Amino acid sequence: MSQRVFCLALLMPIAAAASAAPPPAPDLAPLVSRLVDDTARDSDSERRAFDALMNLGSAGVPYIVSHLGDGRRLPEQSIWVRRQGSRDRQGQPWYVHDGLEFVLKVVTGRAFGPQNGHLLPSQREKNTRKWVAWCVDHYPAQASVCRSGSRD
Repeated sequence: MSQRVFCLALLMPIAAAASAAPPPAPDLAPLVSRLVDDTARDSDSERRAFDALMNLGSAGVPYIVSHLGDGRRLPEQSIWVRRQGSRDRQGQPWYVHDGLEFVLKVVTGRAFGPQNGHLLPSQREKNTRKWVAWCVDHYPAQASVCRSGSRD
C-alpha cells in the first residue's frame, strides 16, 4: 500500500505538468512587419530581412502570409538561400509579395505559383488566396493572423 501511495506521489507532478496548457506562441507580428518593411529599404536590409524571415521557420508562416499582396519593388531582384548540408537556391522576385512567396516556399516546401515579376496583379491575388486558405488549414489556431492581410 505504501508503495502505491509513493508511486502516486511521484506521478502527480508529472500528470499536472502534462495537463498544463502550452505557453502561448509569441506574437511575431511586429517583428515580421519590420522585416517586411526592411525588404524594400535597400539591398543589405533586404538580404538580412529575407534571411531573418526564413530563420523564423514555421512559427513565422502565418505572419508572412498576412503580408502577401505587398506590391513594393525590391531593391535587388535576387534572393539566395545557402543552407548547410543542402543545395544553394536562388529566387528572382521583383516585388515584396514575390519574395515572401519564395520565403514561404523555402520554409514550407509548398508553392502556389511562380515568384517573379512577370505575374499580373490578379495572379498574385489568386496565389494570396491559396496561401491564406492553406495557412488557415495548417494553422487553425492562428487563422485570424493568416487572414489579417487578405483583402477579401
